[in-house]
Amino acid sequence: MKDLRNAILKRFVLFFMLLSIVVSLLDSFAFEYGQYFLAEEYRLYSLVVGAVSQVLAVALFSYLFYRSIDKKITEKSHEIAKAQTLLFANIAHDLKTPLTSINGFSKALHENVATSEEEKEELALIIHQKSEAANDLLDLLFQYTKLSSDEFRLKREALDVNYLLKETMAEVYDIIEEYSVELILCIPDEENMYSVDKLEMKRVFTNLIVNACRHNPAGTTLLVAVEDKDGQTEIIFADNGTPIPEVQREQLFKPFVSENQTERNFHGSGLGLAISKTIVDKHGFTLELNHEVSEYTKKFVITMYRNPIK
Repeated sequence: MKDLRNAILKRFVLFFMLLSIVVSLLDSFAFEYGQYFLAEEYRLYSLVVGAVSQVLAVALFSYLFYRSIDKKITEKSHEIAKAQTLLFANIAHDLKTPLTSINGFSKALHENVATSEEEKEELALIIHQKSEAANDLLDLLFQYTKLSSDEFRLKREALDVNYLLKETMAEVYDIIEEYSVELILCIPDEENMYSVDKLEMKRVFTNLIVNACRHNPAGTTLLVAVEDKDGQTEIIFADNGTPIPEVQREQLFKPFVSENQTERNFHGSGLGLAISKTIVDKHGFTLELNHEVSEYTKKFVITMYRNPIK
């Protein structure tokens, strides 16, 4: 809604300036016309006509301003409604697969289709995994909805982002090992203090790391580095795994667009990158995908523009 407020403000300033100019011209015209072209006894009438013209100009501009704002709000409402419809459709699509599996396998258990204990245990494990997948998707949706709300506020505190990144790496290292990803760390030991929301920034780091693990083949090299460039901090997540198709690059940070659109499952709903982008934007930083790299096929870069806290 921020862009809508900005659009309304811009229109208000434009209409106010135009109205001021028109009213000023009408006032000057009425005065000059009465002074130079009318007899003294009729000059009062020219002032009255000028005042009425100004009132009509104000009414006309008010009406035009109302129509302009109403049109903009209507367009924005349709855009939001369309986005919500698409969001709900994608949620239903991504929930359908695990719920269908849960329904089918639970029915098999209920009807005693599985005869041996091993088969029953296998069915129970599948049901558990599918329910976890559905729960993860709903959790991501909750996070995205919460972050997109105008009422959401970051809980900032002065933190060493280098240490925060190392802490996150330690917490997700089991996932890195699970996907057989070769990790290269280039994180300086010195403090690098910024005002950030610890929980949300760790969520960004985790999303980008897990994203690199899940969307690349085993043996992929993942570089996680922190670099200082002209007083700005760049946090880099680069890998030499599967390239992202060019057609998807511009849409990558939108919800339900994943690196591999043909394999959209619960590890690739696309919400992770959308959440990361939203969090980084709310901090006043930037998150971008950089393809101009040599030894890596893709590189996600968080640029922290604000001056570090001393």
